[in-house]
Amino acid sequence: MVKLRWLQVNRFRTVKPGTRLTFNPGHNVLLGQNGTGKTTLLNLVAAAITVDFTSLGDVEFDLSFELASDKATATISVRNEPRPPPFPSAWKGIISPEALRQHSLTPEGGLGALMLSTTVSISRQEPALHLEIDIKGNRGVVRRTDEADSSAPVTLDFANSGTWPLWVLIINAYMQYTSTAIEPARGANEILALFVSGSSGRFDESLEYFNDLGQLQLKLMRTPEGQVSAAGNLGPSESMNERLRHLARQRWVDDRYVLTDADLPFLKHTAQLLDFESAEAIVELKDSGKEGNTEVMHLGNLRFYFSHRGGWKISEKLLSYGQKRILAFMHYLASAPSAVIADELVNGLHHRWIRACFEALGPRQAFLTSQNPLLLDYLSFQSPEEVRSAFVLCRWEKGPEQMVWENMSQEAAVDFFDSYKVGFQQVGELLQSKGLW
Repeated sequence: MVKLRWLQVNRFRTVKPGTRLTFNPGHNVLLGQNGTGKTTLLNLVAAAITVDFTSLGDVEFDLSFELASDKATATISVRNEPRPPPFPSAWKGIISPEALRQHSLTPEGGLGALMLSTTVSISRQEPALHLEIDIKGNRGVVRRTDEADSSAPVTLDFANSGTWPLWVLIINAYMQYTSTAIEPARGANEILALFVSGSSGRFDESLEYFNDLGQLQLKLMRTPEGQVSAAGNLGPSESMNERLRHLARQRWVDDRYVLTDADLPFLKHTAQLLDFESAEAIVELKDSGKEGNTEVMHLGNLRFYFSHRGGWKISEKLLSYGQKRILAFMHYLASAPSAVIADELVNGLHHRWIRACFEALGPRQAFLTSQNPLLLDYLSFQSPEEVRSAFVLCRWEKGPEQMVWENMSQEAAVDFFDSYKVGFQQVGELLQSKGLW
């Protein structure tokens, strides 16, 4: 699994410059009063783990972070900086056409009025490879930095780079380099795994994720030979999309496709937690047609139905707030094999469901916020170092006004762990008694 080891914020909004956070490979909890930037930090973590900063295209920032697996490591520095303004249209006729072409309105990269530039250092263990990739706008330069080779850097051009997530450009640069330079793409899976996200972004604190489920779409394509492929995602990508491809091969252009909880483990788990006998997901045909020789279907309007032992059935729209949160979170987990980023996870949940959600995290790296101490009480620690990396303390600091994010100090972590071992207080109570929450 890919883990986010650390994040450094050199410049971002009102965050204290030079902020550096180290993260636990297991559970990480952001603590602080409302308005201290916990959700903002979760969004930055999501951008780093997915290596996708398109949502921050109009924000000036300077960030560094490290992603690591047991096979490879990538250290990434990414900056979004103001782009010089183009010539006003009123200057036409005064400025030469050549000058206007050099300062066209076509962005070099990034979005809005800013321009993205990135330096990526990649180290792979087997076979050994150390690369440095510099990307600015629509141009990348790849060079090998280990002693095994001293070949010249390879320069690459990207079309429409500002519209793509950063990880697409990095993988593009890596694959082009390995196919044109000294090394074939042997061992590419270890590199790809760092950037093909194991996260579905931030799970919100209310019902935004739940409401978005009905908007998900999937495009199925069938060749003249009968091969069916998919684009888009109804998530969880493997179990749901693969099952739909299988059904489409049997019955092309059905009005709707039904997936049972036997097809979808996350749905079966959800039905059990909500005390229903069974559940099913229904996807409707939105339209169909042809693209050249390929037949195409667009599926959407995802709906869920739950059957009670008493014989009655209800749709997901009639679930309670907490039940909707459980359905949404289990869908989210099944779409996030490596990292979970959840804002106020326990909102509206019974304590039994809180335990079930926490246990369902499994070995994933988790980034959580909660103003409810029940979630914190499921945390466990083996050392002060684990305590220190597991908590991020968020607060406002005056003079100048800025948000401060920091790991617990070594002294506070030792003091907390000593008290934790005694076992007289729950984690939430202990944090409050120590003035840490």
